[in-house]
Amino acid sequence: MAPATNAEIASVLAKAGTALNPQGGLPVSTNRLSKFEAEGHDHPGFWGEQTSTIDWCERNYVVTPYIAEFWNTISNSAFILVGLMGMVQAIRHRYEPRFVLIGLGIMIVGFGSSAFHGTLLFEYQMADELPMIWSIMVWNYAMFLCESTKTTVKHTVTATICATYAIVYSVMHVYFAFTTTFQLNFALMTLISGYILHRQCCEHTGASFIPFVRVRKRLPSEHFNTKEIQNLYSLCWHYAVVITSALAVWLIDQHACDVLHNLPFGIPNPQLHAWWHVLCGYNCHLGLQLSIGLREKVLNKTRLPQTIWYGEVWPITNRGGKDEKSED
Repeated sequence: MAPATNAEIASVLAKAGTALNPQGGLPVSTNRLSKFEAEGHDHPGFWGEQTSTIDWCERNYVVTPYIAEFWNTISNSAFILVGLMGMVQAIRHRYEPRFVLIGLGIMIVGFGSSAFHGTLLFEYQMADELPMIWSIMVWNYAMFLCESTKTTVKHTVTATICATYAIVYSVMHVYFAFTTTFQLNFALMTLISGYILHRQCCEHTGASFIPFVRVRKRLPSEHFNTKEIQNLYSLCWHYAVVITSALAVWLIDQHACDVLHNLPFGIPNPQLHAWWHVLCGYNCHLGLQLSIGLREKVLNKTRLPQTIWYGEVWPITNRGGKDEKSED
C-alpha cells in the first residue's frame, strides 16, 4: 500500500478540525477559535500568529510584547511553588512515591501552562493540557487506593487503567485538538476525584463537606473528638470551598469577558483566569496535604497525622500527631 500523501492526510485532519503545520511539528487547530472577546483589542507580539485552540479573556501582548497573556502566565508560579514544596515535603518526610509524583505533576502543569499562556502556541497548549490529564490520573490512583496497605493485583489493575486512559486520550488530544471535549473530560475526572475524596473524608472524619449530606455509617463520636481529626475535616471543606470558588471565577472569565473589560469607573479587568490559577494552585496544596493526612491515618493505626495551619491559611500535614485513643 502506498503511503498517504499530504493532501490525504490534510483531508482527514480537516474533518477533525486540524491541519498540517506548515512549519513542521504537531498539527494545528483550524477550529477558529474559542475566543472570549471580540477581535481588535490584541497587540502584535514576539511569538507570532496564534495556533492554540483557545484565546482567554486577557488581551494579548498588552503588558509586554514578549508574553502573550502576562497575568495568566505569571500566575502559574502558584502551581510551580506548590508542586516544588510538595515534592520537598514528601522526600524530606519519606512519604510514599505517589506524593512525590503528585507534587511533580503539579509543578509540570505550572511550567506547561506558563508556556501556553506566554505564547498561545498549540504545542505549548499541549504542554499544559496533557500534564493536567496525567496529574489528575495520578491523584485519582492515590485517592482510590488510599485504604490499601499492601501491594495487590488491585494496584496493578488500577495503575494500568489510569495509564492506558491517559495514553489513549493524550494521543487523541494531540491529533484532534479537542477544546470543549477536553474541558468536559477534565471536569469528569475532577468529579470522580471529588467523589472519591468525599468518601474518604466521610470515612475518616465522620462528616461530609457537602451541605445537607449526612454520613450514614459513623464510628462512635469520641473517635472524632480530637484536634487532628478536626483539622483533617477542615482540610476537606477548605478543599471543597476553594475548588468551587475557582470554578466560579473560571466560568465568569469565559462568559462575561466583555463585561469584565468594560467595568464602571474605569476599573480594569480583574484577570479572573489568573485568579483561577492562584486558587487552583492553593487547592492543589490543600489536596496534597489532605491526601497525605488521610493516607498517614490509614498506614499508622496508633498515631494520628498532625496538620498545622500557618497564619490560619497555609496547612502542612505531618505524620505522628496525637495517639488516636487519647483525649484531646
